[in-house]
Amino acid sequence: MKFEETFDFDHPADTMLRMFSDKEYYLAKYEKMGGNRPEVLDTQVAGDDFSITVRHALDAANLKFPDFLKSRIGDSLYLKQTDSWKTSKNQGRIQIEIEKTPVKIDMQLSLADTGETSQLTIKGEIKASVPLIGGKIEKAVEGPITKHTRKDLILSNKMAADYAK
Repeated sequence: MKFEETFDFDHPADTMLRMFSDKEYYLAKYEKMGGNRPEVLDTQVAGDDFSITVRHALDAANLKFPDFLKSRIGDSLYLKQTDSWKTSKNQGRIQIEIEKTPVKIDMQLSLADTGETSQLTIKGEIKASVPLIGGKIEKAVEGPITKHTRKDLILSNKMAADYAK
């Protein structure tokens, strides 16, 4: 299942990219979102490339999954998430694996200045590799993940003030 969204930030792209390429931002963000401190599995910095892979938990009750997924997931939803940015091109990618499910999410990110602010465009795809019911699972995951992503972006917009020059 493919999806596309945009989000407007109150800060220019260079401010957002400073934040998106800072390991401490990710740790603080996940704590503020109510999860346990994430486990950093990998961080890489090479020139204008930055990537971080974290494993973090979300309270599954707050995500409003259908019953057929709730029983499989349990109380906590564990995500392994890799955020990668090529800051010179204002482009990124987020890859998410949802543990205990056959679901993977891939999002291509593009950040563009809009005057003194910026806009993030997300082109994503949710894939559930389950014969016959994969589409049903993708639709069930799409709503909660979209809602969580929007919450994440709103918090990130607030946190960006700390990165403004």
